[in-house]
Amino acid sequence: MKGDSTSKRPRVGLVLSAGGARGAYEVGVLRYIRERLRVDTQFDVITGSSIGALNGSYIAATCDRPRAQGRALTRVWNELELEDILKFGWSQLRNLPQLLVGRKSDERPTHGAVIGGLIEPAALHRLVQQLPWRGVTQNIHAGHLRALSVTATEVATGIVTVFIQTREGKVPVSWPKITHHAVVHTQITASHALASGAIPVLLPAVRVGDRLYADGGLRQNTPLRPALNLGADRLLVIGLRHKPDEPEYDRLRVEARDLFPSALFMLGKVLNVLLLEQVEHDLDRIHRVNQFISAGEAEYGPEFPLRIAKRMNPETQRPYRQIHTLLIRPSVDLGEIAWSVVRGGGLSKRPGIAARWIRRAVTAGDARQESDLASYLLFTAAYTRRLMELG
Repeated sequence: MKGDSTSKRPRVGLVLSAGGARGAYEVGVLRYIRERLRVDTQFDVITGSSIGALNGSYIAATCDRPRAQGRALTRVWNELELEDILKFGWSQLRNLPQLLVGRKSDERPTHGAVIGGLIEPAALHRLVQQLPWRGVTQNIHAGHLRALSVTATEVATGIVTVFIQTREGKVPVSWPKITHHAVVHTQITASHALASGAIPVLLPAVRVGDRLYADGGLRQNTPLRPALNLGADRLLVIGLRHKPDEPEYDRLRVEARDLFPSALFMLGKVLNVLLLEQVEHDLDRIHRVNQFISAGEAEYGPEFPLRIAKRMNPETQRPYRQIHTLLIRPSVDLGEIAWSVVRGGGLSKRPGIAARWIRRAVTAGDARQESDLASYLLFTAAYTRRLMELG
């Protein structure tokens, strides 16, 4: 973890996680920081995956107006409608065989084109394209932001691809080469953010350049590593998974003892593993590196971080440094909030296939354990407002 020794102050990074509709919690945290705590701290580096990429891009585009960010992003979320985000159209039904078995097309899709998916993405794409994307470049050039990164997964190879836009206009020379990872410097647009949020099967993959990309959260749900590679040494990490204590784990085991797991239950748990479980491991790794640096300085003196960095790379002038992290995560299970919203009639008047499907799944008997999947898909004000209030 190398830093810029010429920096006059610590570089603060904001790391936003993947998680579908759970991303409303990130908005609530940001609004609390800006309006309740009245903290105008500049985020030098912003990184995000999936819904975190969308939230992060909006924050990057408005970082010249920190006090207005939370309120403005709240308005965007309040405009989301389940029927628009999860829209199953006739074209999706007609193309279902192609989606399931695949078929080579004679047409070469263009940049930004969408391929496959059960959900009609037109309304979501219109919403994302209306975000103030030019503000990202303007804020970087004006010095309000140092770098933005958006993570996606290349469909053909499974390679984690980090799209970055930096003040320097290039990939940092210190960016490490890691197997099955790639970094691309570009001007980040709606296509990159949509690709990062394209949950496989549900949402269509998005073509960026000549390659197809899907959800970045599959391989890098909470992009701490890009934030470090872009020079951040203070990280505010917003997670989207509640960490139960032992009594809660015991209660969950008792409730699930006689439950026969349905396909929806298992899909929700799979999404938990893919999108939510990695942040603890990454933070633990940072903590262990911090301990290593502290021990080295105590044993060999303050020059140890630079000496060890030069041992690894003789040409570097950037010492290893300790990374200070703050993880904010929900104090309650977001799946249980989704369960209570649906059971309380939050979808009772909603038309459409998606609303009926979620309502039937969650209200079938005592389906509290089935609500993990709903917590990713419930793009309704009744649910997202509760998450924003929780944040």
